[in-house]
Parts: sequence; C-alpha cells; structure tokens
Amino acid sequence: MRNRLSVIGVLILQAIAIILYPPTFFREAPQAAVLPPALLILMLLALIGMNSGILTPVAGRVSLVFVQGLNVVIRLLTIPPHLRASEGGNWPFLILSALSIVLSWLTIIWMERRHPRALLLRRAEKE
Repeated sequence: MRNRLSVIGVLILQAIAIILYPPTFFREAPQAAVLPPALLILMLLALIGMNSGILTPVAGRVSLVFVQGLNVVIRLLTIPPHLRASEGGNWPFLILSALSIVLSWLTIIWMERRHPRALLLRRAEKE
C-alpha cells in the first residue's frame, strides 16, 4: 500500500511539472497551450499502456522518463527568450520553469532507481 501511494505521489508530481506555467505565458504565446495537454496525454497513454499490459513495465518507465525529459528540454529551450535584459526578464516564468525542471528531474531519478514493476498501479500477477 505504501508503495502504491508513493507511485501515485510521483505521478502527481509529474503532472504538476508538466502543467506548471504562469497564465501570462499562454497569453503571450497561445500556440504554447498545446504543449501541456500533449505531454499529459503522452504520460496518461504510458500509464494506461503499462497498467493494461500493452506496454511492459520497462517500456512504460522509459515512456514516462521520456515525457519528463522532453519537459526538461522544452523548458530549457524556452528560458533564453524570457531572459531579455531590456525587459527585465519574465521572473514568474523563469521561477516556475526552474521548479518544473527540478520536479521533472527528481521524478526521473525516482523512477530510474525503482524496479519497473514498482511503477505499476495495478497488482502484478504472480508468475
């Protein structure tokens, strides 16, 4: 039971890391509103796949790590445009991006240190 609660906690942290953007970011770049839902859909597909048996636990873990890694890369690519010194920088975006990168990195480390079967929300069948 404790393992399942920790997995649910990490999954919630993953979702938070993906959707952590200031509202002004979407007003400045409305096309960016596609990114968080797309990453959430990829994350949910990986979870559904590994818990339904379509994906092996190893493939599911790789998929979840891929989504979080993609989140880190996207955040790193969007930071430099928001660092414009002439405008004083976009501090809410920079702070939330740094927090999101840290959350994604911590969840990646947590997932990589666990056995892939420990990430399953369903009980594993006895072999």
